[in-house]
Amino acid sequence: MRLAHALLRGWRPPIYDVRHQRRNAVDPLTDLLSSPSVRIQNPSAVADKVKALVSGGIDRLQVISDFDYTISKFYDGNGNRCLTTHMVFIEGTKEIDEALAGKLKALNDAYLPIEFDAQMTIEEKVPHMELWWRSSHRLITEAKFSRTTLRSFVKVSNILLRDGCDGLLVLLEKHKVPLILFSAGIGDIIEIFLEQRLGFVPANLHIISNMILFDQNDCAVNFSDPLIHTFNKNSSVVGQERAFFHDIRNRPNVLLLGDSLGDLHMDVGVENEGAVFKIGFLNFNVDALLPKYLDGYDIVLIQDQSMNVPLKLLRAILRGGQAQN
Repeated sequence: MRLAHALLRGWRPPIYDVRHQRRNAVDPLTDLLSSPSVRIQNPSAVADKVKALVSGGIDRLQVISDFDYTISKFYDGNGNRCLTTHMVFIEGTKEIDEALAGKLKALNDAYLPIEFDAQMTIEEKVPHMELWWRSSHRLITEAKFSRTTLRSFVKVSNILLRDGCDGLLVLLEKHKVPLILFSAGIGDIIEIFLEQRLGFVPANLHIISNMILFDQNDCAVNFSDPLIHTFNKNSSVVGQERAFFHDIRNRPNVLLLGDSLGDLHMDVGVENEGAVFKIGFLNFNVDALLPKYLDGYDIVLIQDQSMNVPLKLLRAILRGGQAQN
């Protein structure tokens, strides 16, 4: 517990300890704690989970991740806040439909503070989230955007992958680790972004999100059901016919990545769940939100724009599996 308090005050393991470890075998926990953005509340629990993931190996791992501000960055290189998949429509419509852009922005400005209000319970927030999502989706479908228009919106947006995320995606695909993107955003925007950014959508990737339904003229007319918002990202909105259920069978260990308190409960219906290791990206309002993030996440990353810590953990799991073979 003293280590947890020290971490909260900004203590870090001495650099020479980490270098000494690297001359021999890298200790996964020491390596994770060497990152200056790391905060943890329960070091012993973190150590036990890291050990379980490493001993389990890559073949027993699946990754469940949020997209907006988790896979994607919070700030761009100029210090501007990056767009979410919903906010793409606010920026994209400014030039072609200023009134629509204004309505979408007004909804965002009204409900975003509620989503991250540290004084409200999740139960209190849910009705507001449902109203926000449904109102935004109605405005988007009333505009009848085409897929071509969506691609143009994404192309000029400042959605960016976190530093090192390319490497994470490559490693996961190479080792056939299922990556489930559980997003309360818009799945079509995620797909378009990945196609434009990577040139393809990784074969191991499965998207659970709000998908736009298009008519025969390729115009948006509705959104898929059930509605997915920040606080219902769990197995209740995952259809049992999902193709990835076969892929995650016999993969009880979970690496969960998120940026909100709602992401803590992401669950796709894993049977016989093993070790679940939760990494949370705390992007803003640190003083108010940190205590609750520490209560839920095993590791909290403070204003970290990279995937360095998840990458370190993934590489440790790979090394562990190789050592056992």
